[in-house]
Amino acid sequence: MPIKPENKCRYPADWKQIRESILRRAEDRCEQCRAPNHLRIARGADHDAGTYMTDDANVYDAATGEHLGRCRMSDYSVDRMTSVVLTIAHLDHIPENCDPSNLKALCQRCHLALDAEQHKANAQATRRARLAVRDLFAEGS
Repeated sequence: MPIKPENKCRYPADWKQIRESILRRAEDRCEQCRAPNHLRIARGADHDAGTYMTDDANVYDAATGEHLGRCRMSDYSVDRMTSVVLTIAHLDHIPENCDPSNLKALCQRCHLALDAEQHKANAQATRRARLAVRDLFAEGS
C-alpha cells in the first residue's frame, strides 16, 4: 500500500533499505500466499475461487500458497487478471515499529485481508464524524 503523505513522517529515513531487506528475506514473494512480485496472475472464480494461477498453468491456494497442481488454462475459471505488487505490512499496524519481526512482504490481497478490521474501524469512525458534523448544522439546533 502506498504510504499516505500525512504518514510519511512516521517512517524512518532508511525505510527504502528496510523494505528491500524484507523483500529479499521473502525471496520477492508474498510471505502469505507466495505469489511472486510483479507477475501477472489469474485469480480464480466459481470452483476455482480461493486460488490463483501463474502464467505456466500452476495453481496455488490463495491463502497459503500451497501448490495445488497444474491445470489447462482453458479449464480454469478466471475472476480477474491482476499484477502482483508486494507491499510491506506492519503486523501491529504501527508504522514506527520497523523491527523485521513486525514486517511482512504481502501482496495487495493478503495485505488488505490483514488490515480488514482496521479499515472497518476507520470507516465507522469516519461515518460517525460525518454524522456529528451534520448534527451541528441541523435545523433547530
